[in-house]
Amino acid sequence: MNVLICFLAFPAFGQEIESSHKDKTYKSIYLELLGASNMIGVSYDTRIKPGSVFGYRAGISYFYGTNYNSYEGHGFSVPLEFNCILGKRLSKFEAGTGINMGLYSIKETYWVNSEGNVSIIEPVTQIVESRNTFRYYVFFNIGYRYQRENGFMFRAGVSPSFNFRDKYGLHKTPLLYPYLSFGYTFK
Repeated sequence: MNVLICFLAFPAFGQEIESSHKDKTYKSIYLELLGASNMIGVSYDTRIKPGSVFGYRAGISYFYGTNYNSYEGHGFSVPLEFNCILGKRLSKFEAGTGINMGLYSIKETYWVNSEGNVSIIEPVTQIVESRNTFRYYVFFNIGYRYQRENGFMFRAGVSPSFNFRDKYGLHKTPLLYPYLSFGYTFK
């Protein structure tokens, strides 16, 4: 229900919380493992204006992966997200949506037989192709956030992702990545 409330209220970006925290602007820097960062990343997160439940995050992340020694990829990407944080205490519910866009270097290895057909039974010649390419995916974050006014902050949750099945969409497996973040909150 809280997720629905966050996204239905998204057009009201400037809405303020009616509480004693309405003049405070939280800013955080954190290290994220998996989730929207894909593997590992660092992000900056802040509220749109003091006291708002709505905020955004921008970061930089790194990815490396292989697939049965025939595919290898690595690259840097930028996760961008709009989010909302609900809760008046240190423990909060967070929900967000965003996009991760990046540049990846991909190396594919395959073998061809004497007739030029791809073959793994009778490899004759090994072919290695390398290319740089742009990739993206859209993600959602749903999770828990422990956040003080100043000091240690912690995030944990799941980050479902998808793309529009075009040639630039990054195909992630599994589609439901967990995430874990540790960081620092300041004013």
